Amino acid sequence: PTTRLLTLTGSGGTGKTRLSLEVAASQFDQYPDGIWFVELAPLADPLFVPQTVATALSVREQPGRPILATLTDHLRDKRLLLILDNCEHLIDACARFADAVLHVSRETRILASSREALGIAGESAWHVPSLPTPNPTERLSLVQLEQYAAIRLFSERATQSLAMFSVTNANAPAIAQICFRLDGIPLAIELAAARVRTLNAEQIAARLDDRFRLLTGGSRTALPRQQTLRAMIDWSYSLLSEPECTLLRRLSVFVDGWTLEAAEAVCADDSRADGRPPLPVEEVLDLLDRLIDKSLVVADGADEGESARYHLLETMRQYAREKLLESDETNAIRDQHLAFFLRLAEDAERHLSGPAQAKWFARLETDYANLRVAYEWSMQEPDASQGMRLATALAILWQVRGPLLEGVDWLVRAVSRPEAAAPSLVRAKSLFATAHVLGFMGEPVRSNPYAEESLAISRALGNRPGVARALFLLGANARYRGDLKTSRSLLEQSLTVGEGLDSADFAWIYRNLGWVSANDGDYDAARKYLEQAMSVAQVAESSHNVAMTFAHLGILALLQHDYAGAGAAFEQGLNAGRAIGARGAVSLSARGLAYVALQQGQVERAAALCRESLLTNRERQDSVGQAASLAACATLAVARGQPERAARLYGSAAARLDGNVGGRHRWPHDQAEQERYVVILRTQLDEARFNAAWKAGRKLTLDQAIELALEETDG
Repeated sequence: PTTRLLTLTGSGGTGKTRLSLEVAASQFDQYPDGIWFVELAPLADPLFVPQTVATALSVREQPGRPILATLTDHLRDKRLLLILDNCEHLIDACARFADAVLHVSRETRILASSREALGIAGESAWHVPSLPTPNPTERLSLVQLEQYAAIRLFSERATQSLAMFSVTNANAPAIAQICFRLDGIPLAIELAAARVRTLNAEQIAARLDDRFRLLTGGSRTALPRQQTLRAMIDWSYSLLSEPECTLLRRLSVFVDGWTLEAAEAVCADDSRADGRPPLPVEEVLDLLDRLIDKSLVVADGADEGESARYHLLETMRQYAREKLLESDETNAIRDQHLAFFLRLAEDAERHLSGPAQAKWFARLETDYANLRVAYEWSMQEPDASQGMRLATALAILWQVRGPLLEGVDWLVRAVSRPEAAAPSLVRAKSLFATAHVLGFMGEPVRSNPYAEESLAISRALGNRPGVARALFLLGANARYRGDLKTSRSLLEQSLTVGEGLDSADFAWIYRNLGWVSANDGDYDAARKYLEQAMSVAQVAESSHNVAMTFAHLGILALLQHDYAGAGAAFEQGLNAGRAIGARGAVSLSARGLAYVALQQGQVERAAALCRESLLTNRERQDSVGQAASLAACATLAVARGQPERAARLYGSAAARLDGNVGGRHRWPHDQAEQERYVVILRTQLDEARFNAAWKAGRKLTLDQAIELALEETDG
C-alpha cells in the first residue's frame, strides 16, 4: 500500500463495492490485524458512523467516554485495512472519522467508496470506470459483442426477467446503444434490462434517449456521472403509475428492510383529508409485487415460519427518500412508521418473558434499525410518551441480549425530556425500566433515583404492580451495596404488595431473596428461594428466567464446594441461555462452568468457556461482566502456569470493578475462586514481580485487557 486513504469514487452502481473487495483480497497478506468491512448504506444518522465502525471491529463503548476516542485508541497500533462502503450520504461524518484515525494511527489504512472524495489531507481518489461498452456506430458480430461485460450483464439480467430473451442480430444494435448511453453503469443496465418483459430493446433505447435529453437540457459532454445515474432513476421512476410512485417513495422510510405487514400499516392511507394521494391497503401487495418485477424492490425471501422481507437498493432508497421529502407527506409517513414499530415493540414486550420469547427477540433484532429510526423520530414529537413507551418495551431485550449502553441511553433520554416530567403510569414504568437496565449494568447507585421516583409515582397513582416492582429493584440495589437488612425488608414488602406481578417478576424477587440468604450464610434458605424462582419460571415457560436460575443454583453449589452439582446446574443454564440468545445467562453460566472445569483439570475446556463468557459480555456491553470474565481468564492463566499474565489480568479486572460507579461487588463465586488462585499465584511470583504485573494490568485499556485475555484463551 502506498497511500493511507484511498477513495474509490464514481456514480452509484458502478461496482465500487465489488472492486473494493477485490482490492482487499489482493492485499490480504499486508494486514496482520485483518481487513474489516463496514457497510454504511443502511445508516441514516451521521452520528452513528463511529458506532457502526466500532460494531464491525467488535470495539465496545466505555461508559462516559466518546466512542471515537475508544476507536482511535484501538486502532493506534493496528496494521489493518478498514473498508468504509457507501460513504456518500454521510460524507462529512466519514471525512471526520477518517481524519481522526489517520492522525492517530500510522499503520491503519482506509479504503472508502463514495460518489465523491472525502476531501481530506493525504487522500488519494481513484474514479471507478464503468463496464466496457461497444461503440454503437460499429457493426460487431454477436461473438464480438459478448466480449463486452456490459452486454453480458444486460443479457443475463434480461433473461432473468424474460426467460425467452436472447441477444440476436436484430436487437444487438439497440442493446449496444442502451449500454453505451448508460455509460456502462451496472445498476442502470440492470434496471433497463428488467423492462424487457414489457418493452423491446428498441423501445427501451428510444425512451432512454428521450429521458436523457429531458434531464440534461444541454451538452451531454458536460454531464456529471452522478447525473447520468439520476437520469436513469428518474426515467425508471417516471414509468411507474402514480400508486407505484406513492408506494415507492413511502417505502423509503424503512431502514434495512420491511415486511408486507409493515408496508401495509405504514404506507397505506385511504384518507384524502390531508391532501395525500390515497393508497388503499388492499392494493399494497399488488403494487409491491409490481415494484419487485421492475427490480426496484428486492424480495429477500423468508425462513420457514417467518414473514418474507423486502428492501430497496440503497441508491433507490435515497432517491425515493428525496421524493418523499419533496412531498407534503413526510411527517405523516414517519408518524405511521413510529406507530407501527411502537406497536411491534409493545406486542413483543408481552411475549418476552414467556415461551415465545426467542422468536420475539429475533424479530426485534431483525427490525432494530427501524426501531432506532422510530425512536429518533419520537424524540422530535411533542408527545413524549411515545419515546418512553418504545424504549420501555425494549428494556427486556437489552437486559437479556444487550446492547446495554445504548438501551440506557434511549431510556435516560426519553425520561429526561421536559415534556415527559408529568407523573403518569407511562413515566413510572419507564423510570422502572431505566433503573432496571442500570441495575443489569452493575450501577445500583445510579439506578436508585429512577427506582425511587417510579415508586413515588406508582404509590400516588395506586398502581400496586408498579409499587412492587420498584420495591424489589430497590431491594436488589441494597443487596449490591451490601445492606442485606434493608434488601430483605424491601424484597419482602415487594412480595406483600405484589398483586399483579407476572412470573418473571416473582422469579426475580425470589432469586434476590436467595442471594440475601446466601450472603447471610444460610444456604438452605437460599436454595429454597432459588427453587421457588425456578418453579414460577418453569410454569411461565420463561426460558431466560429458567437459564438465569440454573446459573444461580450453580453459583450456590460452587460456594458449597459441590463441583458436581455446580457443573450440572451451569450446564443447564448454559444450554438454556444459548437456545434463546440470553447473553447474560450464557456469560454467567460459562464463567461458572470454567471454574468447575479447572477444578476437574479440564484446562482447555475452561479456556473455551472463559472465551465465550468474555465475548458474550462484550457483545452485551456489560462492563461489570467483562471485568468478571477478565478475572476468570486470569484464573485460567494461573492454572496454565502463566503468572505474570494472570497478575496483569487480575489487576485490569480489579481496576474496573473497584472503579465501578455503582459499587457493585463481585459475584461471590468469582471472588471465592479467585481468592484461591491468587494464593497459588503468589507462590509463583515474588512480591515485586507480582506488584509490577498487577499495576501494569490496572493501566491497560479494556480493549488491551480483552486482547490479552483472548490470547490466553486461544492458548
